[in-house]
Amino acid sequence: MKRSLNLLTLLLLFAVNSTALFAQQSDFQIKKDFENRHAELLTNIELAQKVNEIDSLIMVIDDFKSNFSEHSEMLDYALYPESFDSKVANLKSEARSSEHKLLIIENQAERLSELTVEVTRFRSELSNLNSRSDSLRNAITESQESERKLSQLVTRYRKSVEERDEFIFDMVDSLFVTYNQLAPGTIEELSKKDGSGTIKSGDNPLVIIDSILEENIETLKAGSNTFSTEDYLRIYALQTKVNDVWNSIGDNLVEIYGGNDKAKWKKSIESDLKDWKSSASLSMWNSLDGYLEQKNVELGAFDNNSSFFMALDSFVSKASKKSDEEIISSSTYEDFKTFSEFWTTKVMDEWNNYLVESDVLTASQIATIDGKVDNWGDSSEPFPTSLLIIFGIGLLAIIGLIIALVVK
Repeated sequence: MKRSLNLLTLLLLFAVNSTALFAQQSDFQIKKDFENRHAELLTNIELAQKVNEIDSLIMVIDDFKSNFSEHSEMLDYALYPESFDSKVANLKSEARSSEHKLLIIENQAERLSELTVEVTRFRSELSNLNSRSDSLRNAITESQESERKLSQLVTRYRKSVEERDEFIFDMVDSLFVTYNQLAPGTIEELSKKDGSGTIKSGDNPLVIIDSILEENIETLKAGSNTFSTEDYLRIYALQTKVNDVWNSIGDNLVEIYGGNDKAKWKKSIESDLKDWKSSASLSMWNSLDGYLEQKNVELGAFDNNSSFFMALDSFVSKASKKSDEEIISSSTYEDFKTFSEFWTTKVMDEWNNYLVESDVLTASQIATIDGKVDNWGDSSEPFPTSLLIIFGIGLLAIIGLIIALVVK
């Protein structure tokens, strides 16, 4: 009987220990399953490519929470210092963050797709403008007709180049607004989704920018005897505009559309920009200097923005001072009229926008010189002849009165 009791006790102890061991193994398995599923969901969130995939995963996370909620107390203990709720909250936080990023990417990808259609229009219009300009330039080169006919060709060519330049101004503004709004964190994703491998070469903004640079470099080489100073100022302003826009969005364009030739594209475009700037700058300053010399305005030497403003400021200041020192007549009045005609008709009216856009003169510098020109005009204008006659008669009357008094 005693032996039977001992055996029963042993069996009971074995059953209790087995149950405890099974419970331990079951808790360990639940923790392991929870962690494995958590890691799997986290990976799925990181690999998601579309917003609707994230939406589906958020629903799966809710199911995941429900499936393990009955073991939350045990998991709180097993996951310490984290907890069941914090691990689920982490999943939802990652999902929302990924969803926000994918929303930005999808919206920008859509905007990028719309711009590709716009770029196609740019390419077509630019091709037409280039073709027309090239045709007129060749006609000028080959023309053996009368001077009147040649003059008409030159006028049409200049107008054609001006239309093309104004179109490019608008085009680079459009490119700047669109690509400058791209979030920095999405450029890499966009380069994978909408890069040069998914669009036609002719619709690639890099191809169009490259063609603009090459065409304008060729235009400057061929137009030395054709363009006016205003034309050169516009071309210089356009170069400055394209250069500034490239500095702002060039890296984004290369990243998105450069494909496997990113370094090659960047080097090629920046080299052409440098060549265009050098040629446009030299042509513009030489033309401006020649124009002033032709108008008998001797400013002195200048070859950049700073020296040009200093030459203008010095010229007007000295002339104004010289006028102040003269009392009755002003020998500088003719100089003033010559300079004033240049300043009013050219700088203030016809050239103003191009001067400011290319930073040849800032708006503040123009205002400074304009104020000094007004002062010069006030001090240099000679007395009207009628006033001189009245002054002379008055002076003679006073002298006669003095003589009469002395004689008396």
